Amino acid sequence: MNYYFGFSFYGLIIFLLPMIPNLFYFIKPVPYTLGNNENKHVLLDIIENIFRVVFFTMLILVVSEQAIKIHSTHIIWIVIILLLYYVFWGFFFIGKVNLIIILGLAIFPVTYFILSEIWLHNYIAIIPTGLFGIIHVIISYSDYEFNDKRR
Repeated sequence: MNYYFGFSFYGLIIFLLPMIPNLFYFIKPVPYTLGNNENKHVLLDIIENIFRVVFFTMLILVVSEQAIKIHSTHIIWIVIILLLYYVFWGFFFIGKVNLIIILGLAIFPVTYFILSEIWLHNYIAIIPTGLFGIIHVIISYSDYEFNDKRR
């Protein structure tokens, strides 16, 4: 696989689409919050954020020389996963939150990004994305359990 540093318009769009619900999350208060469990996993938060920055950067700035197919079965799966992610955000926004919703909010975007990286032939970005995903699921589960015990 040959890569070069450049700008991937598709990578930018792929990065931005799952961020849409996050904008609403910061603008509109939601009935459920994961609370502040940061002090329980500071090191994991740091590692998670490092991998997040690395994979987002690679998604947008590392470009494969291999041509991508606009009409591909990958696109169908990418769209399905993104729509499921939006549906889970919908449940979160209306306060229908349980462990399945929380884990879905952690797993769907990672799956979406990995499928997108495969579609873009940006295979080297899969490693930091996968590591981010594992840590993201651990943190999400930990925060849910912490808050579930407080209720």
